[in-house]
Amino acid sequence: MLTLNIDWFQPFDRRTHSSGAIYLSINNLPRSERLKSENVILVGMMPGPKETSTDSINHYLKPLVDELLEMYIGVEMTDS
Repeated sequence: MLTLNIDWFQPFDRRTHSSGAIYLSINNLPRSERLKSENVILVGMMPGPKETSTDSINHYLKPLVDELLEMYIGVEMTDS
């Protein structure tokens, strides 16, 4: 089970510029372990200078959704 997170942050001091991080956390881990850097999967970054609109976020999420759908369907493994 995965949780999708989007966090906006200000990378520069004294500037009005926001960038966004898209990351996944693994819910099967204990709560104290979920958000440790070694257990977080960075999926993408959204450049500023301001927060992206809700409609535009879909464009950033499409590659992730496509991969998750492929994983959900599964991959056939064969012996060689």
